[in-house]
Amino acid sequence: MMSLKRKRGVILMLAALIGLSSYFYVFRVTADEVVVYRMIDFNSEGQYSKLVFTDREAIKAFTYAVRFADKQPGIVDIAAPDYRFYLGGKGYYLWLDERYAKGTLMKPPNTGTIYTIGKSTTSKLKKIIGVGK
Repeated sequence: MMSLKRKRGVILMLAALIGLSSYFYVFRVTADEVVVYRMIDFNSEGQYSKLVFTDREAIKAFTYAVRFADKQPGIVDIAAPDYRFYLGGKGYYLWLDERYAKGTLMKPPNTGTIYTIGKSTTSKLKKIIGVGK
């Protein structure tokens, strides 16, 4: 029979292992690149506007923007996006403006819902894309 102290130790080790696994799952980055286009309207990309990012930090910033964006309530009617980007085979619309601390994200095909990107991630995306230069 296992002592109470030993049971607690096993439970704590299992909890730590589960917590560590969850952490790595949530913060994982699986894409190899991010492709970004400057948009003219919802359906038109700017000619010669394609930017391809393959460095880990850029991919991580876009991944976190999608993963940790805050869904906003209601149905939205919004101006054309500043950018469209592709990450892991999925496309997203992105609004980044040097005047605003937070960015906005839309996940097609659901174009009636927007997501707010946190200030830190927005700042990283602006630097990567060159917003405000």
